[in-house]
Amino acid sequence: MPHEYREKYVPRGVYLTCNVLIERGEGPFVYDSSGREYIDFTTGIAVLNLGHRPPKVVEAIKGQADKFLHQCIHVADYMPYLELAKRLSESFLWGEAKTLLLNSGAEALENAVKISRYYRKAPGIIVFDYAFHGRTLLTMSMTSKFRPYKYGFYAYAPGIVRLPYPYPYRCVFGSSSPEECGELALEFFEHAFKTYIDPDEAAAVVLEPVIGEGGYIVPPKNFVEGVAKITREYGILYVSDEVQTGMGRTGTFWAIEQFNVEPDLITVGKAVASGLPLSAVIGRKDIMDSVHEGGLGGTFGGNPVSAAAALATVEEIRNVLGHAKKLGEYMEKRLDELYDKYDVIGEHRGLGPMRALEFVKDRRSKEPYKKFVGELIREGVRNGILLLSAGIYGNVIRVVPPINIEFEVFDEGVERLERSIKNVLQAVVS
Repeated sequence: MPHEYREKYVPRGVYLTCNVLIERGEGPFVYDSSGREYIDFTTGIAVLNLGHRPPKVVEAIKGQADKFLHQCIHVADYMPYLELAKRLSESFLWGEAKTLLLNSGAEALENAVKISRYYRKAPGIIVFDYAFHGRTLLTMSMTSKFRPYKYGFYAYAPGIVRLPYPYPYRCVFGSSSPEECGELALEFFEHAFKTYIDPDEAAAVVLEPVIGEGGYIVPPKNFVEGVAKITREYGILYVSDEVQTGMGRTGTFWAIEQFNVEPDLITVGKAVASGLPLSAVIGRKDIMDSVHEGGLGGTFGGNPVSAAAALATVEEIRNVLGHAKKLGEYMEKRLDELYDKYDVIGEHRGLGPMRALEFVKDRRSKEPYKKFVGELIREGVRNGILLLSAGIYGNVIRVVPPINIEFEVFDEGVERLERSIKNVLQAVVS
């Protein structure tokens, strides 16, 4: 029946990765309609950083639902919005800040662009290859991967300038080290001010601290630091897109904390409310206050139930950051073991508990193995683990369990993942 409903009532453009009907979720587990258990290494695309139904978050949701479900912040104040704005503003470590609450990651990016353009009185937005920033017209234009996200939608919003990104495993400049790849990308960046855009017409640089949908690519630190230095030199704003990397996903509250840079604005979504729709732009007070009254907002931005969930989420994430850091180190060790055992894995990379395995037909040629990843996801379902792909070639498996998952449960997930790899390899050989 579920398959028939999807075929009959859901547009085919709404893709499905794991053919499972979920009935219930608890911590790192989900259960299908027959009661079968799966370990969730997708967390709803890096949304459920605290796992499914974290008790204190559920309690906060119920408590707010008993009071009122909605009141637009443009009509009257309410404490969940104000308290969350305070909490997120205080999480901005680089000066006095203010926070705008919204609905989705894409809406946060849209507003970060609006604010940057208003403040700088300039139209240009600099983005990078492999980036994913959303599915609206503007954020599709900012997003790098063409198929399936942009194809046929004519996403050509004006003012977007795209530059090469240092992907060390597949460096477009042909360099042999991450540092050299980063340096060459910075040289191209400087060159772009002569041939792509004048710095006076650039409002902001938007950069994910770790590329998300594009393949969980960790940039060389010299590149991130160099980009920040360039923005400071020319007065361009630095926007850290933390929609996927924020809220403890890399082992620190913000991923940008692990780089020696100071962002002007941060965008956050996904995990901020443990699955309820909410996002935010957090940034320097002078920048956030530059927009005229009425220029920012929206009917549902900072919905009281979502804001209550976010307040509990922020507190719980603070409490588990120590565990998340240790988990990241443990994940690195366990996934390195898989890399050492299976040549079909071309690279293991990541930052903290945000990890990925890139699959290739041959380690020497690095030819992407998209078909293997598709089979691996299907085999994972058969072995009781939910997996999700990424990367412009579709050959990357991202490993994003809850950041508070117990090591023993993670080990069981790795065992199910390895069993799935073995089975797919055996099927390929036979």
